[in-house]
Amino acid sequence: MNLYFGNFTSIISTILVIGVFIYIGITIGKQNEITSWGKRIIILALWGLLICIFAAARDRYALSVQVSMGEQVSPGLFTLDSIQSTLGCIGGAVIAFCSLSSIFVRKQGYRKAMFFILSAAIIFKTLVIEISRILL
Repeated sequence: MNLYFGNFTSIISTILVIGVFIYIGITIGKQNEITSWGKRIIILALWGLLICIFAAARDRYALSVQVSMGEQVSPGLFTLDSIQSTLGCIGGAVIAFCSLSSIFVRKQGYRKAMFFILSAAIIFKTLVIEISRILL
C-alpha cells in the first residue's frame, strides 16, 4: 500500500490514474450520446500529461536522466535505457500524434477513433509503469 500512498506525489498520481480510468470508462459508456469528441480528447490528453509528470516525479526519473549525462547521483526507479522508458516514449509519441492530429482533422469519426487510440496508449503506458513498479 505504501507503493501508492507512501507520499504526496504517490497519492496524487494514484488518484489521477484512478480518475482517468473512470473518465475513459464513462466516455466509452456514453459514446453513442457524444457528438463532439474534441473536448474529450483535450481533457484526456492533458490528464494523461499530468499523470506522466507526477509519475516521473514519483519515480525520480529526472535522476536517471542526470545519471545518463555522467553525474554521480543515484538513479531513479527506471534507467534511461530501460524498456519502461522506451515503451513510455513510444506511447508518448502515439499520444502526441493523436492529440495534435485531432486539432487539424475536424471529422468527428476521426476524433472518436483518436480518442480510443489515445485511451489505449494512456492505459498501456500506465500499466507498463505500474506493473513494473510492483515487480521491482
